[in-house]
Amino acid sequence: MKQTNKQTSVLLATAMGVFGCLSSSASAATVVVGTKIGIAPESAAPNATPTDTVGNDWNDLAAGSTNNTIHDLDKATLTGVSVQFAGGGINTAGENNWIGLSTNTSTFNAPAEFVDSVTTDLWFNPATITITGLDTGLTYNLYSVSQGGGSGFDSREDTHSVMGDVSYGSSTVNRGDARTTGAFHTFLGVSPDVSGTIVFTTSGVGNNPAFNGLLIEAVPEPSSTALLGLGGLALILRRRK
Repeated sequence: MKQTNKQTSVLLATAMGVFGCLSSSASAATVVVGTKIGIAPESAAPNATPTDTVGNDWNDLAAGSTNNTIHDLDKATLTGVSVQFAGGGINTAGENNWIGLSTNTSTFNAPAEFVDSVTTDLWFNPATITITGLDTGLTYNLYSVSQGGGSGFDSREDTHSVMGDVSYGSSTVNRGDARTTGAFHTFLGVSPDVSGTIVFTTSGVGNNPAFNGLLIEAVPEPSSTALLGLGGLALILRRRK
């Protein structure tokens, strides 16, 4: 019994010690668990995204530029985070094509941020978005939407890809599915490379791939989640003794 109690105490101390380090690191970071960053194309007209409110404020950025003043959806500036656009072009052909997102959220689990903040402009031609300055101790869920040109372009397909510490593959969505059913591209648990960088690209076969918006959400790194479970187990064992 004494040996078991000793082992439990050591386990608890180890878990709590690691959590202390994680908490200390997180408090000093500009990007923490739960941070959400919205990126949308901006045309010549300002405020291309209709809904810019606290809790859903997107970064409306121009193609071929670098923006070093990035904010989260709560309008808080994220020091050190930068977004660079390369390639592509912007027009207004994506006007109000997102009725599918607002009517199919329960089926496709479309992020509410897309439903509430419909992006009317689109970025076309192969393009690259490079996000730097992310916390390397976290992973990120990425959601993107692609639709433009109305029903006449529904047969076209857009491919979005993500690269972090490794390649996270690609996702291809038919524009008709995006417009009518709210289908979107999803990449879960993406780890940035050692410099805190994630690269997002768009492509297509024989057409101009569309991009209307990208949502990035910071989530716990898997090992951190495992440690949380370990710490909780240690507390339960200690109480039972």
